[in-house]
Amino acid sequence: MNDITMTVVGNVVRDVELRFTTAGDPVASFRVASSTRRFDRSTERWVDSDTHYFTVTCWRSMAHNVVQSLQKGMPVVVTGRLRSREVERPCGEQSHIVRFHDIEAMAVGPDLSRGIASFTRVKREAAVESEARAVADALAARAELDLEGEEELEQVEDLEVSEPAGSGSSAVVEEVDLATGEITSRPSRARKTAA
Repeated sequence: MNDITMTVVGNVVRDVELRFTTAGDPVASFRVASSTRRFDRSTERWVDSDTHYFTVTCWRSMAHNVVQSLQKGMPVVVTGRLRSREVERPCGEQSHIVRFHDIEAMAVGPDLSRGIASFTRVKREAAVESEARAVADALAARAELDLEGEEELEQVEDLEVSEPAGSGSSAVVEEVDLATGEITSRPSRARKTAA
């Protein structure tokens, strides 16, 4: 609730690394450098001032998208939660504390003030499974309405999905078992047509 949210505009300075947690969740991380520029009136030119480096962490589906989209040197815009951590480093007989500022990303994208990009929506496995489940449920409901009064129903009528003409592929039939809700696919049997 009280997280510090920030947006950083800069360049990717290290290739994206993809790791997995022990639970199997993907985590991608990369470094962003952001420099402040100002116009120096005495020399009549733009001057870079301090450069700030941030490690950006992306989780789950964003991690996969970032790995496939970003490369070292790309200009990016990152919005996320600021995370601060301290690490004690030995220095001779003494040690000192180094503070790191990381960003847990909520959104990452290209900086369109410096180039163009195209967007491709990614369809994840879960979405494909939920679509198949919705089709199976609709077929099951239709079968129950069409065949009201029958005591035992083993399969819903065949749904044929065929390839375009001339593709040489055989049609596929999907069936739904009403007892288990399982979707099965098999090659269709050739149907005889009257000539």
